[in-house]
Amino acid sequence: MGTEIDTWLTSPAGVVYPPAPWNLRGTAYVSLWQIRASALPFDAVPGRLRPISAFGRVVVGTAFAIYEPAGDLAYHEVLAAVQVHGGTRPSVTVPFVWVDHPASVAGARTLWSIPKQEGVFGIPLAFEAQQVELEARAAGSDGQLIAALRFRSRTSIPGRWPVPLSILQETLDKSSGRGVQRTPAQVWARVSLGDATWSFARQGPLGFLHGRNPLVSASLRQMTLKIGGRDHLPSERHKS
Repeated sequence: MGTEIDTWLTSPAGVVYPPAPWNLRGTAYVSLWQIRASALPFDAVPGRLRPISAFGRVVVGTAFAIYEPAGDLAYHEVLAAVQVHGGTRPSVTVPFVWVDHPASVAGARTLWSIPKQEGVFGIPLAFEAQQVELEARAAGSDGQLIAALRFRSRTSIPGRWPVPLSILQETLDKSSGRGVQRTPAQVWARVSLGDATWSFARQGPLGFLHGRNPLVSASLRQMTLKIGGRDHLPSERHKS
């Protein structure tokens, strides 16, 4: 792991987690959706944040990530994020996210007010980042389906590309006096466009995407994600 365990922090519930920033490595499968703003759940975007809307429609991103032991934590994750106004760099808020590691839950909530919950994941035991196809699923701790994904890579884009982000969250610590917490994040990855078929339980937490088709889908391989800390990864360079 990139962070020594003896430097980890402890949450009020007694769960230890790495200090910021986190450097995570793995593979993610991402889709972008365009839906009516009125179709978003009422709790998707807190009142202090404003979704970016064009002709009454907003952009939602979903991701299924597999983080490997080479990073600060190894775990699986599924999430939905909404694009919001946030300044000069792309900004999102992450209202819905599940993982299968208690340190990821405790750390994200405490450090960045990202409301992670624990989930149960079905990932192929023989998963390899370079494989063309993936089938995976995630359920809540109650067993209810959150999302199932079938992905097939089609076209690889040469190079290794940066994606800078700001993550804006309404603070979970109401005693802090902060309304909105801003966290910088930076992704570097090799990108492959592909076909993604997502399934969501109609009555599940991501049911607002049930029956819809994404605009575009891609896999992010050899991915490095830095969250928290400085806004960039100084050791990384664009590679072909």
